[in-house]
Amino acid sequence: MATSQRSLGTRAGSLPEGRAGRALALGIAAIILLLLWEAVGSPLIDWYQDRAQAIAGRRALVAHMQTLAADLPALRQAAASSAARTGPVALIEGSSDAVAAAALQEKVQQMAASLGATLSSTESLPASQAGAYRRVGVRISVSATFEVMVRLIAAIEQASPSMLIDDLQLHGSRILLQASTPLEGALTVMAFRSGKPDAPTAAGAGAPDDQSP
Repeated sequence: MATSQRSLGTRAGSLPEGRAGRALALGIAAIILLLLWEAVGSPLIDWYQDRAQAIAGRRALVAHMQTLAADLPALRQAAASSAARTGPVALIEGSSDAVAAAALQEKVQQMAASLGATLSSTESLPASQAGAYRRVGVRISVSATFEVMVRLIAAIEQASPSMLIDDLQLHGSRILLQASTPLEGALTVMAFRSGKPDAPTAAGAGAPDDQSP
């Protein structure tokens, strides 16, 4: 027992005293504080920073969504106005097959005249049922140069309401086609309207025979 006490006393006596002892104590305290900082303080601060960034991101997202929600009615109105102004029309207007065919013929004549093509004849074709729609068509004969003929075909394919071309026939006087080559052509232009077959007129319906004595 006496030997152990002498050993502890010897170790305690070997520690520096005075300024050196205080410096050693401060160094040990600094090391302990640094270890505590690395173990507890730094992760805690990182957690607070990450949480603050997440909260800031959520607030920015909420503000952005609120801005979009406030602008949504105006955006919808602008989109509807743009579609009504520039959107293509799929169906031709007309309360009957005859009215729709007349409207189709008028549109084709306007396109041909604007491009410098001459329509030598136009003929309305019988309408037919195509699913829930009525298919109306006109057969036209046209005289124009090769360039104008190509432009007329392109205009019909890009027209509004939508039109289709069928049974296209072209005849030219020259084998080598050029822009100014005169052509004679015939084609069928078709469009669709919503509706059912026209109701028969009273004049077309047969009156029942009188069976009275």
